[in-house]
Formats: sequence, structure tokens, C-alpha cells
Amino acid sequence: MRSSRVIGAALIFGTASLALTACDPPMPPEVAAQIAEQTYTCVEGESKVVVPGNMTDLLIGWADSLSYACVDPEPVMTMVQGDDALTANAEVTEYAPLCEAVTSVPLAVDAGVVVFYQSEIASLNLSAESIQGILNGSITNWNQLGSDNPGAEMPDFPLSILPTADTQALKSVNDYLKLKGLSSDNSVVSAVDHPAMEDYALLEDGQMAIVPNSYAVALALYPAAIYMGFNEEFQEPILATPDVAGIQSASTQWLVSKDANGVGVVLDANKTPTAPEGSDFAPEPYQIIYPVNFTVCGTDSLVSRAAARFMLRLDSQGALGASNYAPLPEPVRIEALLSISKGLPTPKPLPTE
Repeated sequence: MRSSRVIGAALIFGTASLALTACDPPMPPEVAAQIAEQTYTCVEGESKVVVPGNMTDLLIGWADSLSYACVDPEPVMTMVQGDDALTANAEVTEYAPLCEAVTSVPLAVDAGVVVFYQSEIASLNLSAESIQGILNGSITNWNQLGSDNPGAEMPDFPLSILPTADTQALKSVNDYLKLKGLSSDNSVVSAVDHPAMEDYALLEDGQMAIVPNSYAVALALYPAAIYMGFNEEFQEPILATPDVAGIQSASTQWLVSKDANGVGVVLDANKTPTAPEGSDFAPEPYQIIYPVNFTVCGTDSLVSRAAARFMLRLDSQGALGASNYAPLPEPVRIEALLSISKGLPTPKPLPTE
């Protein structure tokens, strides 16, 4: 019975794939997910993929898994790390791609976080208003953050912030401030593309920095939670935390857009976040997020499309959850799969006993 369902799903996927270039009909998510998890699409050749430094270990793991999946009698397909986006087949980045983009789809989720070091405190909450004050220079002492941290005594200690921040992380923070109706005045912080992660490794006492969450996880830095208010019933603060649960909760508020260039996402703060499977409630969404995209570079390459499809498999996305990044929400993953699969051969179900 299971084999029949998989074969049926493969036939549906094949029909949908042939029609995708014409009218791009929607594909039932459960069918796409079933195919993605129970089949491999192997295209003979090698794909050179440029990835962020924090994703190097992930790529090595994916490439290793692919070497066991796409072997004879399947077309032999390999994936290696590229050195230069201008000569690679594909690029994974949260920035605009350096290469000539053919198509792009989301692959993972990252976030902008405010990290801190203050020798007298172990955790920190920041309201949107406080983040605004830190960025415009009006907040310069830790004792100005008392209202965001009910029940905690904030030290009378100078507060400073590193003057440079990752461009995408800072943009996501500014976008969040605008979402909350606040102006973004970065008087004391300027944006830098691709800053070295080591620049943030050793914060001084009383110092903060704005970094990608992937940096914070890799460096074991302390990120601040977003203070949303106080729950009088439970006598506890309402917090949006930049952990996998909070980031994934916000990513379920993404709206998907599709065009000839691929798939994009935009946050809709009014959309109710989706609760995780097995739970009745969604965690408070940490809405300072942005996508990390997979881009096919130069000329359209079925090998690179197949590599992206492999990275978008549910087990590959599971590896993201144990890394510096968060996996995509299922609806976005499915749309990315459908888009990147255009032109690929119809996948075949794995042999069953």
C-alpha cells in the first residue's frame, strides 16, 4: 500500500513538473513532501556551491550524503564547496548574490540579534523602544533597561555598542523597528557587508553588538530576548526569544511570492503564527528574521537545481535545526521545492522491499 501511494505521488509530481513551465499549477503540499522525502533526483555532474563560512560543515555533510544517494545505477552526482561565486554553479547567501542569478529560493532562516556581555547579568530583555535608543545613542547606561527586565536589578554601568554591524542583521533590526512604528536612526552603528565573525568574539564588559544569529550560535554569544510586555495573570514577562522555536514561529508568518526569478518571502506581522506539530500554541514569534537563499548562478544548471532540491529535503533541513540556522517552515519549503525542481527529470520512488 505504501509503495502504491509513493508511485502515485511520483506520477502526480511528473505531471505537475511537465506543466510547471506553462501554467505553474499548485501542487498538493502533502504530495510534494512525500516525493521529496522518499526519492532522490540525481543529475550527472558536479555542482560547485559557495556557502557562508558558518554553513561549511553543513555543506560537507550534505555532499557526503549525496555521494551515497546518487551513485550507480543512478546518475553520479556530486557537490563540492566553491571558492568564488563568480565561477561557481550556485551560491548560498543572505545577501544579494554576487553571481549572475538564474533563480533563487529560500534555503534556511537566519535572524538579527543583539548580543551582550555584562559581568553582572546572565540574561537580558530589550523592548523595541530600547533597541531604538541603543541605536540612536540615547541609551548609554544599563540601568536605563530596568523596565524591560522586571524583577532584575540592572547595574549602573556604561553601555556601549560595537560601531559596525552585519548589513543584513542591522537591516532586519531596522525593519522590525519600522514594524513597531518606530524610526530607525543608526547614529552609533553602521552597516558592513560580510564582517569577520571574529570581530564579535570578545565583547568588552558592558558592550553590545548586532550580529546574525548564526554568528551568535557559532561564538556562543548571549542574545537578548525581545520584551513584548508583562503577563499580569502569570506574573512574567512576554518574550520573543531568538532560539530555533521563536525564529521558526516567526517564519510561519512569511508570505510567499513567486515570479520568474524564483521564490521570495516577506513577513506579515498580522498573520497568526503556526503552532509546532503536537502543540496547541505557537511560541512568541521572534520577528527579526531573514531568509538565506540558494541561487543558481550563470547559466541554468539542472545539477545545481538537483543539489538545491537535495538540500531542501526534510532530512537535510533537519540538519539545519542542529546547526547555526533554522529550517524553513513547511509551506515555504514546498514552494521552494516546486520552484527549484523545474526542468528536473521526474523523480522515481525509492525501491521498496
